[in-house]
Amino acid sequence: MPKKIIQNGSSLGPYSQAVVVGRHCYVAGTGGFLPGTTRLVEGGIEAEIHQTMKNLEAVVSEAGYQMSDIVVVTAFLRDISDWPLFNEIYSSYFVAEDAPARAVVGVAELPASANVEVTCVAYREDAA
Repeated sequence: MPKKIIQNGSSLGPYSQAVVVGRHCYVAGTGGFLPGTTRLVEGGIEAEIHQTMKNLEAVVSEAGYQMSDIVVVTAFLRDISDWPLFNEIYSSYFVAEDAPARAVVGVAELPASANVEVTCVAYREDAA
């Protein structure tokens, strides 16, 4: 089965931003980087969470999927006390009754001194 590679210019290393195989889209860790760069958005954790979610949406869209196609999300927060703010912002990107499964993990550090990173898997019955 062939795979489709998505690159958006924000990768910090030798990896694809997303890989589509069959009906699944696997999205790499996505942070609050300004689109097409490796520079974090300014404005603190709230701006970074919003940018992270916008970037996630852009990668998923470029792969041919929608946020409603996401089935599982893993989020990493450098400060777990940001969890309530993360929830508030995150919830504005999904319909509550159809939200994906999710885990949020507190971590000591993230690449580029980011405060948040999100990865996901999307699925579409009519894909491929």
